[in-house]
Amino acid sequence: MSKYLFSSSTLKGAIVGIAGWFILIGLVSSLAPALSEVTTNDQNEFLPAGAESVEAIDIRSEKFPSSEGIPALVVFNSSDATEGRNSAVSKFTEAARSNNAPKTISSVLSPYDSPATQKTLVSSDGSTSMVIVTLSGSPASVAFGEAVDWLSDQASKSGANLEVTTAVTGPAGIINDAVKVFQSIDLRVTMITVLLVLVLLLVIYRSPALALVPLLIIGTALTLAQSIAALLSQQFDLPLNGQVTAIMSVLVFGAGTNYALFIVSRYREELVLNSNKWTAMKVTMSKVGPSIAGSAGTTIVAMFALTFASFGSFRSLGPMLAVAIFIVLLAGLFAMPAAIALLGKWAFWPRPLIQNSSVQTTGAWHRVGRTVSRRPLMVFAITMIGIVTTTLPSWTIIPSFNFIDGFPDSAESKQGYNLLSEAFPQGQLAPTEIFITSQSAPISESFESLETLASTISDTQGVLRVSGPTRPAGIPVDSATAAMQGAARYVSSDETTARLEVLLEGDPYATDALGYILELRRLAADSDLAKTGSARIIVGGETAVQADTKASIDADIRWIAPVSIFAIFAVLVFLLRSIVAPIYLVFSVIVSFGSTFGLSIFIFQQVFGHSGVAYSNGVWMFIFLVALGADYNIFVMSRIREAVNKEGFRDGIATAIGRTGGVVTSAGIILAGTFAVLTTLPLRDIFQLGFAVMLGVLIDTFVVRALLVPSMAALLGEVSWWPNRKIGRVQD
Repeated sequence: MSKYLFSSSTLKGAIVGIAGWFILIGLVSSLAPALSEVTTNDQNEFLPAGAESVEAIDIRSEKFPSSEGIPALVVFNSSDATEGRNSAVSKFTEAARSNNAPKTISSVLSPYDSPATQKTLVSSDGSTSMVIVTLSGSPASVAFGEAVDWLSDQASKSGANLEVTTAVTGPAGIINDAVKVFQSIDLRVTMITVLLVLVLLLVIYRSPALALVPLLIIGTALTLAQSIAALLSQQFDLPLNGQVTAIMSVLVFGAGTNYALFIVSRYREELVLNSNKWTAMKVTMSKVGPSIAGSAGTTIVAMFALTFASFGSFRSLGPMLAVAIFIVLLAGLFAMPAAIALLGKWAFWPRPLIQNSSVQTTGAWHRVGRTVSRRPLMVFAITMIGIVTTTLPSWTIIPSFNFIDGFPDSAESKQGYNLLSEAFPQGQLAPTEIFITSQSAPISESFESLETLASTISDTQGVLRVSGPTRPAGIPVDSATAAMQGAARYVSSDETTARLEVLLEGDPYATDALGYILELRRLAADSDLAKTGSARIIVGGETAVQADTKASIDADIRWIAPVSIFAIFAVLVFLLRSIVAPIYLVFSVIVSFGSTFGLSIFIFQQVFGHSGVAYSNGVWMFIFLVALGADYNIFVMSRIREAVNKEGFRDGIATAIGRTGGVVTSAGIILAGTFAVLTTLPLRDIFQLGFAVMLGVLIDTFVVRALLVPSMAALLGEVSWWPNRKIGRVQD
């Protein structure tokens, strides 16, 4: 492989390699749009492709344009100051309808507009009122955010000195809080990650060159990866948001630093044996290059598999991260070794190149290596008992589907949501909508069948109330009374589509509520309207979106898991030229994931007191941990294979663990540290992902790589390399 790595072989090659790297960055950056131009905060773009609930969003937008826009729920709460609350609501409504209000306000619905709205917008205990303000325009626009902030300020002013608590929530308030978080998330994550990596590299090498040079190369790799991500987003309509770019930053710096550590560690050993810096780097890359390529390959194939997922978040983030790792791989094979080789021994200044530090056979990791090689069965048994034990809490997981639960308690939208959930039926905060579209005649001719469906749904377990054109207030009435109660808002202007609003009992984001959606769809399919073909029925709303998201994730993981594992197995077979070793390496990353997942669930729910674990995080944990977990195993197994050829299995394994212990530990700490940066963000779901991957990397570093994998290799001996019988025999 070294003949392809020309940049690490000669001075001329190094200069050409580095120049080519920066020319490539400049060329791609000049063609790519600015990352800010293609990022979005519209969560609808990350929903499952082709899902019924997504189709319902389109129907609502097309057939009910009067309700088109994003509603903000402005909450007014007071325990006993009813008069003050009424005054605050009146002041706010007047301001929201004035000419001084933001132009993005398309409608204002106040509880005092009519008896019907008062019944809907004032809680039964009289403690809480809400005003529904619909905002037009893109939720990612500056005007939209300014309008939500204006509503918050006006509500606060209206309730001032009246003992009235106010907050803006609902879709508009939630989006505004999310935008504020994501606007700074990428820069914040990148800056903290750079500072963390710089400090750790300085601590590890105590050399400014070995801290700054890799950091510079990795930083340029991130720039190139972001530019390509922007191009992909623009050309293939892949959505990008702050979460995607933040995770990309963490992964690029974590993986890039690992590759740098692998290169520097081996280069130092080779410089001790060969004073020619170019020859030393050529040998280094011939030994380390395949391991780096294999490590990157396992991550790339696992991420790229997500391109074919149905869940939008997977489909978007997967290829972006695959491309990012490929860019880091190019930097690790060409730019990184060229830059380090140019410095030669001066890269380690001011510390001298001490031979004992490179070839010593004493120390903690050498003692661990000797213990594992002499008592592999005991080490394997103890390690597996610990792994299995920590896997058990996995079965206690409480899945969370409520996005707002992940917001910090200080978020205004979360405060408003909690106020409403205490005063109103929870289902009213996220009603389920059923759209009935006539295939031919006006929908009004099917009102009798529609009422039959509404009545059936109303009698279903888990349903609190059903409203529609035949029952605007939730109770069936004649057509004249229905018209007086506002039945028109449940029928589209072209009279082709009717809408039923279903309030579910309990939390609309709970697992039980998601099950009710399946029952509603079954009832819709069994109705006369559907059976006769006279109408098409679609079930949507927030609960339906979460039900479809769960179904999409479940469907994806059923094929993503085996495909990812098989792809990683294939890469390991190609790299190690063996079948047995890849089998137990794949086994090791699977049990490592199980241990990490179980331990994370226990810590999240029992220690941190989280109300649940984001459902999609389970898949992300699997993808990251399985892909990244193979990295260190590849590096260690490559070194074991090299050592056993010279020393035999027992001594070779001890030597391999001892020689790789320091560098893999350093790499693991840095990779864990970069993912730990995600725990500094104020979103629970990202915090959980960062913490779990951090924990998993540490388990891989200190348990799997150091104990489990070497013990299995020692137990199986030469069988590990089957069918390649030559490996493992001491060479003369």
